[in-house]
Amino acid sequence: MRGIRNTKRGERPAKKRPADGDVLRDMVRTITGVSLQDYRDRALLSLGMMGAFRRSELVAIDVAHVSEDPRGLIIHIPVSKGDQEGRGQSVAILDGRRMEPVRHYRAWLEAAGISSGPLFRRLTPHGRLTAHGLSPQTVALVVKARAAVAGYDPALFAGHSLRAGFLTEAGRQGANLFKMKEHSRHKSLEMLSEYVRDQEAFRDHAAERFA
Repeated sequence: MRGIRNTKRGERPAKKRPADGDVLRDMVRTITGVSLQDYRDRALLSLGMMGAFRRSELVAIDVAHVSEDPRGLIIHIPVSKGDQEGRGQSVAILDGRRMEPVRHYRAWLEAAGISSGPLFRRLTPHGRLTAHGLSPQTVALVVKARAAVAGYDPALFAGHSLRAGFLTEAGRQGANLFKMKEHSRHKSLEMLSEYVRDQEAFRDHAAERFA
């Protein structure tokens, strides 16, 4: 076993693909139906990515935790992995014409006819709404299924792809690292470094003048 472990040393662990801006838009645009599942999944994907939510945070959102703002949405997270003191955290979801999180959120609420309780809910096999919230595992299944419909390999995606997608896209667009940390609720800047490092690999490259 030691020999096997040694051969693995230094290898970079396989990472799931982030659902960055382009991928997320592809996934949402291919959801063209008007079933409850379609409305739910569009809202789930857009809010999940734009809020950089962990799966556990996303499925714990209650309708009462969401308030509208002229610039988007404010979502309160009562319990979070990075919130060691249990004070709760608020996440600002910026609205925009590309991701349209507010439109998808409103459309889901209207279609589902819900005004309280879990925001994202399970559906029966016949597509009927239940009072029960989604599980974190279901988020991963939704991401994989919608990635497949959009033409991507579902094996490359996971529930974390939404959170990773926000950080990857923010890093690519040169967002302030401290603002990224604040939005994603990471405990340290070091934990964000891998997302930014990957995007900075070719920026101001040393070989740019002679390659």
